[in-house]
Amino acid sequence: MRAPGGLTAIAVLAASVACGPPPALKLPSGPSAPLADTQAVLQDAIGHCAGIQSITAELGLSGRAGSTKLRGRLQAGFAQPSRLRLEAVAPFGAPFFVVAGSADRTTLWLPRDARVLRDTPAADIVEALAGFSATPDDLAAWVEGCPSAGFAGTNGVAFGTDWAQVSDGRRTVWLRKTDRWRLVETEHDDLSVEFADHRGAQPGRLRIQRTAGSDRGPLDVRLAISQVETNVPLGPEAFAVETPKDATPMTLDELRQSGPLRDSSGGTR
Repeated sequence: MRAPGGLTAIAVLAASVACGPPPALKLPSGPSAPLADTQAVLQDAIGHCAGIQSITAELGLSGRAGSTKLRGRLQAGFAQPSRLRLEAVAPFGAPFFVVAGSADRTTLWLPRDARVLRDTPAADIVEALAGFSATPDDLAAWVEGCPSAGFAGTNGVAFGTDWAQVSDGRRTVWLRKTDRWRLVETEHDDLSVEFADHRGAQPGRLRIQRTAGSDRGPLDVRLAISQVETNVPLGPEAFAVETPKDATPMTLDELRQSGPLRDSSGGTR
């Protein structure tokens, strides 16, 4: 099956139980010193971000949002400005869901139930599906290995020679030097996003967490990233979804209750 604009829909929801999460990243603490050349460190770690206008990838999702176990595989596509398409396809028959649109006007289509949620902010749909709020630009940046679209931190400190922390006043990023500087974590609001298994600047795995003390409840979601292609042509049709006129409207609360990404092996809400 092929979605409009070149997005190949090959993802399926998995029914097996997720493996245990990898150990949490241990960030440095203790004495720090001003980072000698913050911009040079950022250029090495995330300099590629400015040149990416579109990206497609396969995403394997697992983890928990509160007491709900999540699991699935998605085909994802993003393009500037603030456009996204997410598609979860069954081994046979119609997709489990299709999400397509822009930051403020996104449609979610459940073809198996003939139900549709129209003209809803993308961040709200992502939150209903996966337990955390993220805009199309947020998601695209993380898949690319970037803290956010247009991150421009200026205040940097070093922890020894191999660790650095840079902030732009809203987000804090952690960088680690191995053969090069790499982004390993970004923190904003009550979320942290860990970047791991790098191939160059491209992460192979993300871990999105929210602490148990948050008002919105604990979260531990992992994304395995593969089949990444950048700056591929994606026309407007890739970010639209046609739905039947007689499709049954649904609300955001109903989407949260239905849980299309809930693990069918027994996660509870």
